[in-house]
Amino acid sequence: MLDINLGLLLFVAVLFLALVYILNNMLYKPLLAFMDRRDETIHKDMEASKEMGDEVSEALGKAHEIISEAKGEAHKIRESAVAQAKEKAAKMIASVQAELEAQYASFLDKLAAERVELKKSIAAKLPEYQRKIQAKLKQ
Repeated sequence: MLDINLGLLLFVAVLFLALVYILNNMLYKPLLAFMDRRDETIHKDMEASKEMGDEVSEALGKAHEIISEAKGEAHKIRESAVAQAKEKAAKMIASVQAELEAQYASFLDKLAAERVELKKSIAAKLPEYQRKIQAKLKQ
């Protein structure tokens, strides 16, 4: 029933082995080499990304340090500005207070001078006032 042809079997076997050899050289070896190179590239990229991650974290640490230093410096500048403003305000208050005290002293001097003049004026007109009071009392 089944007839096995030895020549044909040998020819198919040789053809099969030739096809495997050709596929191995033209397809499988280049494909495996490409996959190995790709794995190596991926491995290198992963290592580079880890190194960059370390560099990024280091840079972030430096950035945070710089920001904290800048905040501290800004705080010092703000405190200095507030101290200068307080000092300037204190000087202005002192000068205004001195000016008001000078005006008050001047006012007291004028008031004392007017009091003296008023006393002199009243003392000069005292006899006239006494006559007018006596004249009113007599009426």
